[in-house]
Amino acid sequence: MNKSRPVSLFGKLLLFFNVLVALGLLIINLASRINPQLFWPIALPGLTYPFFFVLNAGFVLLWILRKRWWFLLSLLTLLLGFQHLKNFVSLNSLNKPLPESGYNLKVLSYNVRVFDLYNYGPRWELNFTQRNNIFRFLQEGDFDIICFQEFVHDVTGAFKTLDTLPQILRARHAHADYSRSSRGLNYFGLATFSAWPILNTGRIVFPHRTGNMCIYTDILVGQDTLRVYNVHLASVGLSPEDFVFLENVISPEQVPDREYLRQGSKRILARLARAFGHRAEQVRLIAEHMDQCPYPIILAGDLNDTPFSNAYRVLTRNYRDAFRAGRGVGQTYNWSIPGFRIDYIIHSHEFKAYNFRTGRQDYSDHFPIWVWLNFSPETPQ
Repeated sequence: MNKSRPVSLFGKLLLFFNVLVALGLLIINLASRINPQLFWPIALPGLTYPFFFVLNAGFVLLWILRKRWWFLLSLLTLLLGFQHLKNFVSLNSLNKPLPESGYNLKVLSYNVRVFDLYNYGPRWELNFTQRNNIFRFLQEGDFDIICFQEFVHDVTGAFKTLDTLPQILRARHAHADYSRSSRGLNYFGLATFSAWPILNTGRIVFPHRTGNMCIYTDILVGQDTLRVYNVHLASVGLSPEDFVFLENVISPEQVPDREYLRQGSKRILARLARAFGHRAEQVRLIAEHMDQCPYPIILAGDLNDTPFSNAYRVLTRNYRDAFRAGRGVGQTYNWSIPGFRIDYIIHSHEFKAYNFRTGRQDYSDHFPIWVWLNFSPETPQ
């Protein structure tokens, strides 16, 4: 490659922008190692990893085509963050044969947004369409273990969930717990369903009243006990006003004025700071509990955080992300942000993951994820 060829002003500007982009990716690579409770803004760059990944990959290709050694700048930055790259995209086969030995458990995690109970429309009428769609999906999937987030139980029986699911699913053993209720009629929380008997249940108490929680369920598989953690971590909690603000900023019909931008940005940053801090504390409590667990572990749920976050790093420090057994970027949040993965199935080393999938069922604001986990007690992985 020709290093002596004169550099145009445009080339110098491109190189300067390349340096900024590479520096941004380096910051993202380091951010996951810093607890946001110490300095919460460090968690913000992790939300932009797909953007910086694409830009750096583009610069690698650009400089190679222009026959400049400068491609090494972005290439080395990408390689330094290779762990993040593996968390962002997986290239495994989706049709690997399952082992004939041990137990093959089909595990699902799904934030069902209360089964679209109120249809989230202007009239707030009971809506059964999406609930029934989810029920059919569950029956067709024939899962062994199901972890629901944003589960709802209507004690009046007008909107059946906990009453019906054990009757229509093979996973008929249920453990449900709730963090809040609506006038004592609708209870909202988490639910874990199992095709295997449930031996014991419990809850990890979070210090903040965020409406989030973690439950654990001890399940007897053959002669062995497994523990399933079902978790829903603190969300940013954007209001309808915040969503309108974001839409006006991303694709404005008219340019927002400065004061509108200042107030909206200040409000959202305050919500982000609070959510990052809550999640850091919640993850610490879960990780400590898991490290004391005497059983093989499956953790499933909505972390409300990306694979480039400190929360994800803490939970996967001693455990494996089943996403590595899949293919693609695995976007789980049903929104316009590409590659936004915030739902996970994580497991201990006693399991081996096969054929991880992210569904495209458009029944909630999250997509379902599922994986086959092989458990062979006599030959741990």
